[in-house]
Amino acid sequence: MPSNVSLTFCGGVSEVGGNQIFFEDKGYGVKLFLDFGINMVQYANNFEKYEEPTSPEQLTRSYLLPKQSKLPIKNLYSKYFIFNQEEMNYLQKVNECKGKTDPPTDIDGILISHPHRDHYYGIGLVNRNIPIYTGVVTQRIILAYSKASRSVMSNFYEGIKWKLYRTGDIIDIKELKIFPIHVDHSIPAAYGFIIDSSEGLIIYSGDFRMHGPLSNMTQDLIDKAKSLIQLKQKNGEERSNVIDNYPNKIRALICEGTQINRGAIESEQSVGNEVIKLMDKNVYDYYLVKYNRLDWDRFRNFENIAKRYDWKYIITEKDAYFYHLLNDKAIYDTMRDPNILLDDNIYVLLYTYERYPWQTQIREIFEQENKLWRCIDHNDLKEFSNFFLFITHIYRDLLKSLPRGLMGAFISSDIDPYSEEHLDNTKTIRHDLEKEGIPSYRIHASGHAKPHDIVSFIEQINPLNLIPIHTEHPEFFKILFRNYDMTIHLPERYESIIFD
Repeated sequence: MPSNVSLTFCGGVSEVGGNQIFFEDKGYGVKLFLDFGINMVQYANNFEKYEEPTSPEQLTRSYLLPKQSKLPIKNLYSKYFIFNQEEMNYLQKVNECKGKTDPPTDIDGILISHPHRDHYYGIGLVNRNIPIYTGVVTQRIILAYSKASRSVMSNFYEGIKWKLYRTGDIIDIKELKIFPIHVDHSIPAAYGFIIDSSEGLIIYSGDFRMHGPLSNMTQDLIDKAKSLIQLKQKNGEERSNVIDNYPNKIRALICEGTQINRGAIESEQSVGNEVIKLMDKNVYDYYLVKYNRLDWDRFRNFENIAKRYDWKYIITEKDAYFYHLLNDKAIYDTMRDPNILLDDNIYVLLYTYERYPWQTQIREIFEQENKLWRCIDHNDLKEFSNFFLFITHIYRDLLKSLPRGLMGAFISSDIDPYSEEHLDNTKTIRHDLEKEGIPSYRIHASGHAKPHDIVSFIEQINPLNLIPIHTEHPEFFKILFRNYDMTIHLPERYESIIFD
């Protein structure tokens, strides 16, 4: 008898990023998407810089988002909540949406593993009757990013049905149970999922690593999978021949493999150690540092080093707004440190004028806390020394404001050379800074698991079926695990994988 469960991969196939996995369990009558992202490299190949799409069709015809016609679903995209920024402004669209209800859909939900745009980009375009399941902090980051970014179609979340979870929760959809488990990644609020399907346990790793400061969280996913297997054995569950014949096996593992073919021995601790070595040379008076704004571990690492040496740590007011939203109501210590308001070595570089509501909000917060003395402008920067300055790009006012007569360096601590977060502009920054006599260093630890850790992860989970995703080298899995007692499936776009 064929399996009731099928997996159709619409994105993330032989590419890094853009995960869109359609999961169907006919036994429970459930249809879901695991992530709903976009491949940012392919996006850049289809749209000019700063160009924004205005309809889902512009993305689906380029295979950037799922094509409804290729899936057994109806009404995937919204009829009333698509924001065309070229026709009206944000508030006008909000008013236009009042009282509107999208047509019925047969999709039971979209699960977002973590708040990188290559995993959630498309959720603002979907039918508002589809629940969007995210971690509590995942949603906070998505909304913070939206509020501090341009008002465009992909940032329009009006009317979304958010369903929030934390580790330890169980997501119930009809008879299907899903266990979200936090994992270590280069961003907070990253999760893997254990899906208790009608044909056994299926694991979706999301993006993970095992060399970060919270590697124990990735181990939690492995341990939870083992405990569920043991529980099923104890309860004697026999819902199918597969479960009966393989009671100690995970039915399938969907595993990210960004760095399956090459890696390095590195860690967040090693990043800190290398920066400290550089600081101890006592050559430079300031550092410009670049990393992904969402990389909280990297922010904490650099800021703690600045504090250790009694240096200032300067961020822009957009960063301050974003990080304050993450500090606010944080229940984990890792999200309370650094604290934008309490850490007095953190300075905020203001733009020349207020233009957006979030600017007014963060300035008022600093004023209420009597912390305006830590808000500086570009002229103040000229007089500073002994500081780190977080940058994402180089602009004229910044170059003019760097202190003359002092020695500075640039530390690139951003994305992997073959990673997914966005198109890297480090080469441009490095080239611009060379003209100013500012040398560059690369000190980095990846947000993705290394080959040895992927092997360990898969060995511990020990699935019957292994499906590599989020990798440009899926065929490498087939060679690497050729002597293992598991079936390796290499997904093809829109070809369903069904387990016999």
